[in-house]
Amino acid sequence: MIIAHNKDYEVFTQLLDKTVLQLQKDADVRTEYYLNRGGINLEKDVYKYINNNAKDTIFEHSIELISGQKFPDIVAYVNANKAYGLEVKTTKFNKWKTTGSSVFEGTRVDDVQNIHLLFGKLYNPIEFKYRKYQECLYDVAITHSPRYLIDMNAMDHDSIFAKVGVEYDTLRKLDNPFKPIKKFLRKSLKESEDLWWIDNNNENIIELSVKLWSNLTPDKKEELRILALSYFPILLSNDQKKYSRLSTWLVSRFGIVNHALRDTFTAGGQIEIQKTKFPRIFKHVVNDLDSIVDNINKIQEDDMGYYWEIDTPIDNKTYTWKQQCLFHCKKSLNKGQFNIIKQLLS
Repeated sequence: MIIAHNKDYEVFTQLLDKTVLQLQKDADVRTEYYLNRGGINLEKDVYKYINNNAKDTIFEHSIELISGQKFPDIVAYVNANKAYGLEVKTTKFNKWKTTGSSVFEGTRVDDVQNIHLLFGKLYNPIEFKYRKYQECLYDVAITHSPRYLIDMNAMDHDSIFAKVGVEYDTLRKLDNPFKPIKKFLRKSLKESEDLWWIDNNNENIIELSVKLWSNLTPDKKEELRILALSYFPILLSNDQKKYSRLSTWLVSRFGIVNHALRDTFTAGGQIEIQKTKFPRIFKHVVNDLDSIVDNINKIQEDDMGYYWEIDTPIDNKTYTWKQQCLFHCKKSLNKGQFNIIKQLLS
């Protein structure tokens, strides 16, 4: 956490103190006015007060209302290379919680530090509070992308950053700030559960509609079978729960529901490899190994660790996948079958 001890910052927080007091005083008199204000309109009210309060200070004529185009909503410039920020949030309910801004902060204004959050509870009795932005971000929720959840009464140890173990100013500067959050969220998942939004590097586009597997084209079904084997070498095992995680993975990654996953991989009986009978799923190991390997090399390492249930880092993705396959095959195949698959994978 960055703690500023300078006059610029002290003046900025004094402006916020005064602004909140003025908003509260005005709301006590004009209750109906504020009950009918929304987030964008309250931003204008906040800007009016903080701009007026900036007269005869270093921030006079240097406060800008951005209002949703970038983050945060209001920027107070010290100079061309330094500024403080204020994000404005509201709720129409009798609570101090709401949904915040994106984890990725792709629209963050350059050179802004020490962002604060001014929260308007536009419910009778109307109240206003402000705190440092990172202090009231207690969790993450997924809309179209990960967004922080705000609680103006959150304790320091309740912040999402305390839970993840990464400070806000460190996390926001990462190439993928959701990565450590994803790791933390996955720890709380029950068996076979998954996160339906993965991260901003995910190349798969989930459409708004939920699709049934039975309505997919044959080519798409085959593509997903091959991809599934890349992510889930456990499909070659005799584990009774092996389709559970695959089911949630299909929904989270592609919005596809399959009510008969077992039949998807086993329908059609057995196949013959080197004059030996195998479960039908092994035809992909014979016919589609190159495609599976191509997929494996595109899987993010933290996903491999999660879905394969192994430690990372991984030195050789393809070799590790093959070893996982052999590990699972040992329990599902007899010795003759196992030796054939081992030969094919070597």
